[in-house]
Amino acid sequence: VSAAKLGKSEEAAKNFQIYASKVRKLLTDLLHGHEAENAKYHPMLTSRPVKKTGYIVITSDRGLVGGYNATILKAMMELKAEYHPMGDDFEILCIGGVRGLADQPSFDEVRKIINKAIEMYQNELFDELYVCYNHHVNSLTSQMRIEQMLPIIDLDPNEADEDYTVNLELESSREAILDQLLP
Repeated sequence: VSAAKLGKSEEAAKNFQIYASKVRKLLTDLLHGHEAENAKYHPMLTSRPVKKTGYIVITSDRGLVGGYNATILKAMMELKAEYHPMGDDFEILCIGGVRGLADQPSFDEVRKIINKAIEMYQNELFDELYVCYNHHVNSLTSQMRIEQMLPIIDLDPNEADEDYTVNLELESSREAILDQLLP
């Protein structure tokens, strides 16, 4: 049963990477299209001086995961000691031990977490946001990863695939579409 669940989880992760790549390409085109000058100043794309940093820390609440969780929590404590020794310039949003959140959470479940993080960012409770998690490499190995989520800084048109050239006809404004896609 565990091997079957692992296979399903690995397949879902692989499929998500394809989906995420396509959304990233679409966002890149929207941001760097010929009519997108105003879109570049979207609040989620604008860097500001960093007074406080936010971290979403994702641990597991299923099975025998003590070592898995200990690894990420130890890494977070080391990160705090190195980058935030005073302790008052960071916020941590913890995900794990959350009852009612499925192994494969639905978009609506994740959207609640995302909306809260974006609201905190827009209210300037922190000026940048990172997500911290253990990335699954294979059944024996995972790697601690920290990735910047806000502001969104990695939508570079020069890194887009060469064969990705699209002229989009938009029913709505680019800004309205970005308001939906960026979160």
